[in-house]
Amino acid sequence: MRTRRLTLLLAAAALVGCGTVPTNTAGVAPQTTAPPSDLDKTWLRTIHQGNMAEVQAGRLAEAKGTTKQVKSIGKMLVDDHTALDVKVTQLAGRLGVDLPTSPTADQKELSTKLREDTGADFDQDFVAGMTKAHTAAIRATKQQIDKGTSQEVVALAKEAEPQLKEHLAALRKAHGG
Repeated sequence: MRTRRLTLLLAAAALVGCGTVPTNTAGVAPQTTAPPSDLDKTWLRTIHQGNMAEVQAGRLAEAKGTTKQVKSIGKMLVDDHTALDVKVTQLAGRLGVDLPTSPTADQKELSTKLREDTGADFDQDFVAGMTKAHTAAIRATKQQIDKGTSQEVVALAKEAEPQLKEHLAALRKAHGG
């Protein structure tokens, strides 16, 4: 009896070791085995740089904006892009994608302009610059969703898209109002 029980336990262990015993994987995120494509890497880098620039611009808007609307959009950008960048940075790290450490030259130029602007000029340049940036980010995100190969990067792009659209809508409303 004892030998039979031991034999059954050893057989079960062997089956588990061979992966022939079904396991419950419900709720476990799928793992991608293929390395991220150039498009996946580019999206992560682009969104990371955008996050850095938009957090910086958002902080300026919170401090220098002349309307409640601009200050509110600034706070929204700081909060949302900080949270998104945590996810982007973590995913890039897991996938072995190096991220840039600073915004692009165009983003730095806008930041310099915003730091120098005052009053209504600040509000106008902030809204225009962030509208342009969000339009580009949405375009890149749609391309990532449609053509990306990493399931994890595509999933993050799908998660980010509604928020980017919400930001763009708020910016367009501020431009019109």
